[in-house]
Amino acid sequence: TGMPPRRPPRRPLPSVISAGYANWGECDGKVELAARTGVNVIIWFAIELTVAPGGKPVVSGGPNLTCVADTAARLEAGGLPTHHFISVGGGDAPHPHP
Repeated sequence: TGMPPRRPPRRPLPSVISAGYANWGECDGKVELAARTGVNVIIWFAIELTVAPGGKPVVSGGPNLTCVADTAARLEAGGLPTHHFISVGGGDAPHPHP
């Protein structure tokens, strides 16, 4: 299909999940504090699905991805392996046609 093969996850999800949800664009010490106190899944908030003029789907918004990557690397280096997800918002926005 022209798509590169998906990379398998580096490690499976833990059997016990303690998830934390970062607020709008949040990428700060609160996220690291949450990991130090037991959060092992971080859900970053939020990209949005919208429709551009002309009808093309657009993914927009979300946290600063450099900050997210740096935070994940610091947590890993500090012995706090975490899994990172991003929520998809835009429920109140026009959705792309399938």
